[in-house]
Amino acid sequence: MSADAHIEVVLDYFAGCNTGEIDHLLRTLDDDVVHYFLPTVHPPIHGATHLANYWRKFKKVYDPTWKIDHLIGSGDEVVSEWSCAYTMPSTGSRMMFRGCEWYVVKERRIAEVRAYYEYDESKDCQLNGFPYEDRSYLGK
Repeated sequence: MSADAHIEVVLDYFAGCNTGEIDHLLRTLDDDVVHYFLPTVHPPIHGATHLANYWRKFKKVYDPTWKIDHLIGSGDEVVSEWSCAYTMPSTGSRMMFRGCEWYVVKERRIAEVRAYYEYDESKDCQLNGFPYEDRSYLGK
């Protein structure tokens, strides 16, 4: 499978994260997928069903809008830079966090996700001084 085909799988996965539809997410995930998170408050998630349910719940609670800002693929790996606007349930405030992820794709499904981002419910988490708006990144 080509790097372009792997990129399409990751794009489809993000579309599923935006809808929160279990079946959509499951078609992008290997049964034994593992999603690793950088923040220690989020332990790894093992298995397609668990990960799809996690994103379904995340969609219902935070009403996120995900956007991939950049994607690079090589061999069976894809790297993304993404933006996520979400709503804090406790305050109703629209917040932003941004990050990068590394994916391993096997047989048209994501087998591993390594997510690198800062998460702090009290503030937006993004690069200081970066011209997001000038570069057409997702806004709140």
